[in-house]
Amino acid sequence: MAHICWVIRDLRGGGAERSVIGTANGLCERGHRVDLVLFFPANEQPQDVSEHVSIFVLSRRPTRWNRIRRRAANLIRKKRKRYRPAWNPQRVEWFARRLPFSRLLALAFRLAKEHRWPFQDMMRRQRRADYVRALRLARYLDECKPDIVFTNLWQADLAGFLASRIIRNHPPIIPVARCAVEEEQADDLNFVRQVFQSAVHVVAVSGGVERNFVETVGVSQHRITTVYNPVVKPELCELAKAEPDHPWFGDSGSPIVLGAGRLAPQKDFPTLIEAFRRVRTERRCRLVILGEGPSRRELENRVRVLGLEEDVSLPGWAMNPWAYMARAGLFVLSSRHEGLPGALVEALACGCPAVSTDCPSGPAEILEDPALLAPVGDPDALAGVMLRALARPADRAAFRAKAMRFSLDRAVDGYERVIAESLANRVQDRRGRMHEAGG
Repeated sequence: MAHICWVIRDLRGGGAERSVIGTANGLCERGHRVDLVLFFPANEQPQDVSEHVSIFVLSRRPTRWNRIRRRAANLIRKKRKRYRPAWNPQRVEWFARRLPFSRLLALAFRLAKEHRWPFQDMMRRQRRADYVRALRLARYLDECKPDIVFTNLWQADLAGFLASRIIRNHPPIIPVARCAVEEEQADDLNFVRQVFQSAVHVVAVSGGVERNFVETVGVSQHRITTVYNPVVKPELCELAKAEPDHPWFGDSGSPIVLGAGRLAPQKDFPTLIEAFRRVRTERRCRLVILGEGPSRRELENRVRVLGLEEDVSLPGWAMNPWAYMARAGLFVLSSRHEGLPGALVEALACGCPAVSTDCPSGPAEILEDPALLAPVGDPDALAGVMLRALARPADRAAFRAKAMRFSLDRAVDGYERVIAESLANRVQDRRGRMHEAGG
């Protein structure tokens, strides 16, 4: 069995974080030794991490939100207190020892020479933080020696790339591509290409992301594999049986249209609200949007301006969104872009009819029906798709069967294949180098 390392910034919630936790738990259940490496001590779901997964935290520095909250509390109490991590279970091992500045300087010079990166980037605070995270990750790799490393999201991907330049005999470092890259992002695209083109292998969470990284980033087709996220977990069906904490789901009123996600521009909930307004002129229904985020005030103002206060509800973040999905008449994803939208898969797994914008990437692979897709940012087209879906009889068993392609077992099977192939290729490379040296 392999010693597997999963690297991610922290576990503050979100689809990527839940996917990492689910996959780590699934690999651990199959007998692998699994380490979960975090850059910061933040975790909103500690009860979800298996007790058999080892957790390493590379920094004791709090996240920006925790620092703000701590400072506010100190001002209220009129005294300063030493910071204590908000999440510090007994089984966490800290790799937060101070790093000598000489090592940081040497790494910056080496990278500037090898990759022609401007040295002044190191003087910028964010770039300097990237170097520090890479050095701490390199220390973990040198001391714990995992067989293979999966990095998740950009900070971890960059840290893994830099750490591979520090350690001579580093394990295979495989970044997980979780969203598509746009060609317009010229400043970031060069960094993305350096990181992903140098990786021994890349995992994409959907076929759309895989095509994007082959065409835009330049990853070779034979070095990238699609492994769907483990969205459908065994406990989901039981959680879906609970009663939602919302009065609309307990009455026998008009059907409920459900949206869920972070209240942010990416999810494009203004288009959903406008499409709902047009649907409501032809069919009586209500709209519930679960989630929190920076766009809450904007959405509330839009609902007020459109006069939809009695038919639109934004109850905030829900501990159990699956109970809402199981009782909704329709789930709508209005995003501008996605990697693999877990909420859309979860809605199908709960037996809820679903429609989506045809955003890159993921929804077309999940729904497999062009009639259930609308162009991005087009409320008229989205309203038409919603009306057709509401008029159809709901085949809940078929929806659940379609969602099983994204089960935990299938995801773990996919990652085990990637692990086996990567370790076998590493052994062959070592034998080839030994043969060349002997010859």
